[in-house]
Amino acid sequence: MAEKGFTLVEVVVALTVIAIGVLGISVIFPLASHDVSKSGMATKALELCQEKIEDLHQNAYDAPALTPAVTHADSLNPIINAFDRSWYVLEDQPVSGCKTIQVTVAWVQDSDRFITLTTVISSVGR
Repeated sequence: MAEKGFTLVEVVVALTVIAIGVLGISVIFPLASHDVSKSGMATKALELCQEKIEDLHQNAYDAPALTPAVTHADSLNPIINAFDRSWYVLEDQPVSGCKTIQVTVAWVQDSDRFITLTTVISSVGR
């Protein structure tokens, strides 16, 4: 008569295979979590750049915030100790009567990272 069930060797082999699979998957989770965190920081930085560009578009053409050839630090930086937001204005770029504004948001995550968005405003119609 044949006995039904598993031998001790079969159980040990099955547990070893399962343990290797679980170990492989457990290595992936911290990496994925780190990548999600990096993406979240980049998304927030992009949002902060866009917010400042929209704010600067509301200013008069000769407003102090649009003074050319000066790096403007954002004193109202919404997330202190996490992001550093600044902008730089170029006069008569790309053509006369226009200003090019470069908004940069920097943060530290593994290394120094930054995002820069550029826009152009015109004195015409202001």
